[in-house]
Amino acid sequence: MPMNAFPPGGPPGVPPGGTPPPGGGGGGGWGPPPGGGPPSYGGGPPPSQGGFPQQQPPPKKSKTGLYIGVGCGCMLIFACLLGGGIFMAINAMGPGEEVATIDATVGQPFTLTYSQDGSQKYAAWLEVDLDHSASYNLTGTIVLSADGVPFGQYTLAEDGSGPAVSERSDSVRLSWVHTGSSTSGTTKLFPIPAQNGGQTITVTGTVNAPPGTTGRIRIFVAKRD
Repeated sequence: MPMNAFPPGGPPGVPPGGTPPPGGGGGGGWGPPPGGGPPSYGGGPPPSQGGFPQQQPPPKKSKTGLYIGVGCGCMLIFACLLGGGIFMAINAMGPGEEVATIDATVGQPFTLTYSQDGSQKYAAWLEVDLDHSASYNLTGTIVLSADGVPFGQYTLAEDGSGPAVSERSDSVRLSWVHTGSSTSGTTKLFPIPAQNGGQTITVTGTVNAPPGTTGRIRIFVAKRD
């Protein structure tokens, strides 16, 4: 008696009636399930679209260069602002617009006047360009008056290395050059106390120096902030 190649009921995966299920039956593989719907995958990898492998998204670009560039730009801007601020500060220390000036002769009185402009602030300055700096030492007394009434007195003691006026509240020395044969520079002597607008302000005094001192001595008044 010949043996049946299939067990009773037909080949595996074939339901009664002899028709295999769509997609190859109950084995592995993929295909639409019975009754429709999206294809099911029998444990293997899904097919690629259109027969080509799926492309991976491109890797993200590094932003390190951008960050470095932004940082360098910020540092450059900061350096420019800092340099500009220092330049402005140095300029602010110097004399403002001059309103009165006079060349003083050693041992002889000097007088200069100006008109008070509203609430504008002023300061007295000393400018020298002298020979024989080894004996350079300027002394004297400077008196301030408003419409003939004294309101301030300052003691001049300027040797190129210390305060020019003992009573002054600030000190600025600009462009000083001291060699074995000459001395030159500018010193802010003192701020002038505020006066009433329209008053005539007079600055008088005498600059004394050791014998043999030659050169130029200038007293001037300039506006200040």
